[in-house]
Amino acid sequence: MTSRLLFLSSLVALVAWPARAQTGTCPVVSSISVQPGFDYESFANESRWNVVLYSKIIPIEGLDMQVVKSDVSLMFSRDADNNKTVTLAGRVRLASSFAFCLKLQGSVEDSSEVPAKLRQSFYNPLTNQFLDFNFWILHTDYTNLAVVYACEKIMAADGTCDPGSSYMWTLSRGTSHTAAEKERIQEIFQSMCLDMTSLRQIEHSDVCPMT
Repeated sequence: MTSRLLFLSSLVALVAWPARAQTGTCPVVSSISVQPGFDYESFANESRWNVVLYSKIIPIEGLDMQVVKSDVSLMFSRDADNNKTVTLAGRVRLASSFAFCLKLQGSVEDSSEVPAKLRQSFYNPLTNQFLDFNFWILHTDYTNLAVVYACEKIMAADGTCDPGSSYMWTLSRGTSHTAAEKERIQEIFQSMCLDMTSLRQIEHSDVCPMT
């Protein structure tokens, strides 16, 4: 149980410390553009997405512990009842000589009006409730790049995202981004008034199994 809680705290939303570098006018959350014509089946494609870059972690109620993580991947699919699902796997290192792979199973919902606005749900045993968070696909080419965004608190004054509650990360079918992909990522981050220098990189050296 302890190891699962540590994994939950470090991986469920991928990310690290609360820092956001603003580079321009921040968009109103309701006006943020996501991937047009998003196709879940092409996005899932029975293959994993590796997390390459991330900004910070979505807080896990009841747990406050930082651990080193690597080899973080997601795989999207459907279950026997045709419901959308996600498997999250990664390596957790609690000490210099103690690391292990763990995985979590979650569910995925989307907006019927905007299919690219996904929402993931994982069980939080600390609260006996489900941890839900947005997982908006801002951009994907389905083959090797996806840029994902989440806002968990909207500012009432102007409809923008609270600076401490916006999260972004990038996914790749491989373990790095090409120069052209980095340029596209930078364009997207600038449109969100974020700076790529605020991102951290996930190390990929030893794949964690999804099964």
